[in-house]
Amino acid sequence: MEMREIEAFLEVARELHFGRAAGRLGVSTPRVSQAVRALERRVGAPLFERTSRRVRLTPLGERLRAELQPAYRRMERALEEARSGAGAEVLRVGVATSLPAAVVDGPIRAFERARPRCAVVRSAHPNTDPARWGDRWPVDVFVGWLPADPARVEAMGFHVGPAWFRRERAALVAAGHPLGRRASVDVEELAGQDLLYPSGMPPRLADLWTPPATPGGVPLRRVPRHRSASLEEAVVLVAGGDVVHLTVTAVRPDDPRVVTVPVSGLPPMVCAPVWSADAGGAAVHDFARITAGGG
Repeated sequence: MEMREIEAFLEVARELHFGRAAGRLGVSTPRVSQAVRALERRVGAPLFERTSRRVRLTPLGERLRAELQPAYRRMERALEEARSGAGAEVLRVGVATSLPAAVVDGPIRAFERARPRCAVVRSAHPNTDPARWGDRWPVDVFVGWLPADPARVEAMGFHVGPAWFRRERAALVAAGHPLGRRASVDVEELAGQDLLYPSGMPPRLADLWTPPATPGGVPLRRVPRHRSASLEEAVVLVAGGDVVHLTVTAVRPDDPRVVTVPVSGLPPMVCAPVWSADAGGAAVHDFARITAGGG
């Protein structure tokens, strides 16, 4: 078995969702599906039952997970101990699930070339997660979407590194939605729409993503339907046709049920590294410096 097949299988077994598993691994959904199918061919039987509504493990898949999970964890610990014994550093980098893997690969490779003795361990998380972590961050630095003015985020207790790039705002809408046929839309026109609100975040941070009103002062109708706040969940909710998700033009899900429409009238967002105010060592600061401008 190849390592990528084992990682894909275990992640799908945990998430029971191919899209979320792909996000956590920092790869595309088709790549995860291909890895799982390759493993199923090796085994000679299905490991998951797949329907349009859900994914679940087959009895054989359950047994394989029970065997592979502890072995995989032992291997991870062994690698970690080997790195420590060799004097290597480890930098845990969290990546927003809404960032394409191709966008992140280049800057991370640039950092690895500059710091060859620092091993990067990458994981994927919804863009809202840093606001939920408090003082228990599972990563050393997180790369995601932030307001263009970093001072507004730093005032909430975070450090923000140099921006990788800037993108204009956009609306994720159902393909059959009237706005889905537009080349662009002004934010004032969204006043009559239900907009997904990232619940679970501090309100002042959530308001930077989905403001309470348009620049013209018209209240926006925000609905807290998110449970996980992941992009995959937003796509499912938007595909239902009665809710709109405010995002950025770089987010273009590979799903024919939804389309991304540019929105004018709102400040752009930036992609940048961010870390907890009470954390951040030399490796984190080097990461922010080396990857500035997208590597």
